[in-house]
Amino acid sequence: LAAFTYRFNRRFNLRTLHTRLLVAAATCVPQPQRVIRSAEYHC
Repeated sequence: LAAFTYRFNRRFNLRTLHTRLLVAAATCVPQPQRVIRSAEYHC
C-alpha cells in the first residue's frame, strides 16, 4: 500500500511536473502517426 501511495502522490507533484514532462518527451521513442491514431479508437 505504501508503494502505491508513493506512486499516486508523485504523479501530482506540481513542482516537478514540467521537468518530468520534458524528460519524458525527450526520452521517448518517436511513434508513427498510425500508431498514435489507433490509440484514439482503443480508449
